[in-house]
Amino acid sequence: MLRVTKFAFTLLAAAFLVGTSASLRAQELGRFRVLIPNFEALDGANKKFGEKSAEELRDLINTLATHQSIEKKEIEQNLKRFKMKMEELDCIKTRQLASQMNAQVALCASYTESADKQFTVNASFWDIASSEEFKVDQATAREKEEQVAAQAMFDQFDRYVQQIRFAQFCGEYAQSQQWDNALRNCDQALELNPNAVGTRYQRARILYEADRYPEALTELEQVLERDPFHEDALQLAGFISAKEGQDDQAREYYSQYLELNPANASVRMKIAYDLAQAGDPVGAMQLIQVGLDVDPENADLWEQYGGFAFAAALEIQQSTPGAENGGGVAPEAVDYYRKAIEAYQKVYAVKGADTPVGHLRNIIAAYIQLDELDEAISMAERALQSHQDEDAIWSYYADALQRQGKLDEAIAALDRVKEINPSHPSASLRQGNWLIQAGRVPDAVRILSGVAAADPQQAETAARLIFADAYANGVQKERYDYASTNIAAAKQLPNLSAAMKNQLNFWQGYAIFQGAVKSQQPQTLETARATLPRFQQALQLFQQSGDYPRTVNVNINQLMTNANTYIEIQEAIIKRGR
Repeated sequence: MLRVTKFAFTLLAAAFLVGTSASLRAQELGRFRVLIPNFEALDGANKKFGEKSAEELRDLINTLATHQSIEKKEIEQNLKRFKMKMEELDCIKTRQLASQMNAQVALCASYTESADKQFTVNASFWDIASSEEFKVDQATAREKEEQVAAQAMFDQFDRYVQQIRFAQFCGEYAQSQQWDNALRNCDQALELNPNAVGTRYQRARILYEADRYPEALTELEQVLERDPFHEDALQLAGFISAKEGQDDQAREYYSQYLELNPANASVRMKIAYDLAQAGDPVGAMQLIQVGLDVDPENADLWEQYGGFAFAAALEIQQSTPGAENGGGVAPEAVDYYRKAIEAYQKVYAVKGADTPVGHLRNIIAAYIQLDELDEAISMAERALQSHQDEDAIWSYYADALQRQGKLDEAIAALDRVKEINPSHPSASLRQGNWLIQAGRVPDAVRILSGVAAADPQQAETAARLIFADAYANGVQKERYDYASTNIAAAKQLPNLSAAMKNQLNFWQGYAIFQGAVKSQQPQTLETARATLPRFQQALQLFQQSGDYPRTVNVNINQLMTNANTYIEIQEAIIKRGR
């Protein structure tokens, strides 16, 4: 599976930090404004208890240096503006009103009354910017003990402030990438409020940034248990799942995310890109396909679909034993190459000459992989009509021509590549290799000599191309004249290192020696006169092979002894013959 570098969620992290610490940052401008409406009386409970408890709590909040309660008069004025009454304020309406009144914190409190005049209060403080809830421990009070209920709320408020502060520190340490400090403060915040979704998501992000992916994913699952529509959590969970090789789970998370943005093509493409970068181009294709089902004429979606299909085909090729070494296209990759071609052709039909060169190149490359050379050549020729100065297209065009047996046309196409890009790294080497494969070694040497003269490193590569053919089709097949002739041609290249010269000398000498051994078999005067200089040349080349024979475990001394023996035999035959 393809794996790429770590994806950055920087903008998402920045947006999160603004949300979670918005209320605390308001402190820089003054005290926090806290909206405390009358506690909501449930099931016919005495309303006076809720009114007096709220008044007591407002007074207590006003004793703090960091917070101030909004006066009851201001609350009533705003309620009048919205044509509402205090008793109509449930928790949702309270939070909506707080937003309208620029309050950073709101209290939602309700209570019931028992037959013996005991009141049970359930309450939560809400951070308006982040929509995070801090549940207060249930409080009880007797009739006319409003101060007791208010004090219980006030004591819990202090815990709420601590939780918010720890969450802020967590975010600030995360921004400076002090992961251990960030986690410690997140943990302290969550200890005070385990249901703080924003803080838990921040903790998941910190674990992700620290490369602790499994722990981050576990934390994200808890976020999504509390808020199944948390878009950032869905997106990050999808990405981490893909990075961890959990492709099905990644696709599920991303699909849930996209359900929240079904018609947004740009969001779909971004999510699909993230999935592909995490190593799942097939999953990315599936996400784009859903978009194409809705908008089949969207060229941008087709463009991404083609890229993902091509990446999927390449991934299969690379993971299929033998496929990348002349074994042909892997059967599983065929369909993806065809889908890539189809998608890119749709883009080309819409964008024409404005189609990115990489897309056109991929179409040609896919056709070549499928061995559909006529289609590859035709596509290349179409593309060159509008992109005649693109060396990449000329290069693929040359490949298709060569595979179809049109060698001279392929060589000419690579000449055009070199005209456009004189520093092209492989054009001349490919020309030389193709000519060698065609048995046109002198033509190959002419081209490769220019490469070798310009670059000593490529001189070694050029020599290896010629030697590899001489060894495979000469030495191994006992075609010793072929081997010695072509190795001699390789030695003509300039800028060869001493090590390469030693290697070529040895194998040329070996080919000459073995060929002479076969030719001297009749041991006549004629064969002796013909093979004596060859044995002498082989001996001389062995003597010029340096340390190379030792590197391939060859007993060079034995070879030279044998060469000397054959020389003595041929000299004796010639002498006797005279």
